[in-house]
Amino acid sequence: MLERARAAGVSTLVAIGTGPGPEKLDAAMPFAEQYHWIYTTVGIHPHEAKEVTQAHLDELARLAKHPKVIAWGEIGLDYFYDHSPRDVQAKVFRDQMGLAKAAKKPIVIHCRDAWPDCMKILEEE
Repeated sequence: MLERARAAGVSTLVAIGTGPGPEKLDAAMPFAEQYHWIYTTVGIHPHEAKEVTQAHLDELARLAKHPKVIAWGEIGLDYFYDHSPRDVQAKVFRDQMGLAKAAKKPIVIHCRDAWPDCMKILEEE
């Protein structure tokens, strides 16, 4: 896939680094470290918000210092599946936005069937 991307003229790629859950926060990092033209994000997807601990947030803050990490995400709200309670999703979204701000990283938003709440949180934060 990567060879086809390069052959098609892709010069830079951002690999969303949310991984399969909070226990694999650096999922995209190996690709970013292996290829000079790949960068990554860090973050916890709203599906896994119910699993988040302070240790996970601390680890994200550490990972965000890596030179290949250029953004925070994919973070936000997902009311379609509701894998995590909505209030927990909102708290984890806010927590990660604060960490992204402290790290001076833009955010990559995931929002599904939650636009009013997502926009409200963005405006408040």
